[in-house]
Amino acid sequence: MTISTKGRYGLRLLIDVAIHQKGGVVNLKSIAERQKVSVKYLWQVANPLKAAGILRVTRGARGGFLLAKDPKEVTLFDIISILEGSSSLTECVDHRACANTSSCAAHIIWIRMSEILVASMREITLAEAVEIQEALGVSQPPCK
Repeated sequence: MTISTKGRYGLRLLIDVAIHQKGGVVNLKSIAERQKVSVKYLWQVANPLKAAGILRVTRGARGGFLLAKDPKEVTLFDIISILEGSSSLTECVDHRACANTSSCAAHIIWIRMSEILVASMREITLAEAVEIQEALGVSQPPCK
């Protein structure tokens, strides 16, 4: 499984909002500047998070973002599922399209690996990601 820029920027967007919302709504333009991502692309990332009830958006001159849920309640699995879809490692795990699933050791291994990945992503919360970011002492990750 490869996490696309949508998933990576989605996590960064939520970390940024969680850190900066203490002062009120967080303006998308300021997020874009801190994260070095275009406002247009951040909108594409934010909309599914808003539709899923993770982000709350206020419109207008003083509009911006706030988290709609406590960061302790949002997991990496939630974020990636919303922005990327399936977290399975192969198509046969999701679709069971292969005719050999009942006699294929590789299929069983991919299922186990996918289950381990999902369990790991469910253990990591947005609150933990915020703690890690704050411990690093920088408000913006250097990578893209």
